[in-house]
Amino acid sequence: MEKNLDVIVVGAGAAGLTAGIYLKRSNLKSLVFEKSAPGGILLNIHQIDNYPGVPKVSGPDLAVNMFAQANELGVEIAYEEVKKIEKEGEDFVVYANDVYRAKAVIVASGMASSKARVTGEEAFLGKGVSYCASCDGAFFKGKDVALYGHNDRVAEEAIYLSGLANHVYILAPKETEFEEGHAETLSCLENVELIPMATLKEIQGSDHVEHLVYEQNGETKTLDVSGIFPLREGAGSSTFLYALGVEENRGFLVADKEGKTNVPGLFVAGDATDKKLRQVANAVGEAASASSAAIAYVRSLKKS
Repeated sequence: MEKNLDVIVVGAGAAGLTAGIYLKRSNLKSLVFEKSAPGGILLNIHQIDNYPGVPKVSGPDLAVNMFAQANELGVEIAYEEVKKIEKEGEDFVVYANDVYRAKAVIVASGMASSKARVTGEEAFLGKGVSYCASCDGAFFKGKDVALYGHNDRVAEEAIYLSGLANHVYILAPKETEFEEGHAETLSCLENVELIPMATLKEIQGSDHVEHLVYEQNGETKTLDVSGIFPLREGAGSSTFLYALGVEENRGFLVADKEGKTNVPGLFVAGDATDKKLRQVANAVGEAASASSAAIAYVRSLKKS
């Protein structure tokens, strides 16, 4: 038997929990889906220093606080994986453990898992391994660090880190794809060094990252660093939306400033969005905008 709702939220990370809170306060019938544990990527972040009003908080602690607030307000979370979403007329049909029907959907499912991690990557997560230089760069002030990747995001993060770290190494497994302006800037930075055609093999250390093992031209080499940012090419997690024909870029959903996609009633917030900056602060802001737009959308349907 189908369960009827006003708005469904897919994902209970920072964006999803924020959307859940806004929807609960609107008195619309809503439900947040989460296939694992509330908090999303927050559960893998060692420390957050740039979330206003909450200095030096661990990702898991911030996730617990967000979940507690949502729970206190009565936000309902279904621990089910959304497998497929279709549209029938003005309704979205959501297939999870059961079948649900809603007038609007907010996608806050984050990013898909990237390529397999190398040995030591998971063990040193939060202990020298990070996936966001602009989030955690301050922890490596005056130290030697490395980035792993070849796209333009690596160039942007290297430029940012150059103002903090003692020395920045770029391990590029493929030919770099840096914008001309970024490439010129990097060439002028004396503390940034590109190591081309280098494949990361292992991350080593005791309590924190101390060494990297990489392969270059068939030769195994080591590099002494205090931190590593494996910035492999990410991808969005939108395969469950295939039937809707939503506009996307590498799996990330294309949307306007209110989180509206090209599919009426479908909104997006957080890391599932096609954007450059992926931070807790803008995920929360996007969720506030998307949920407000979804509320207005549903109410307009009810008036018609």
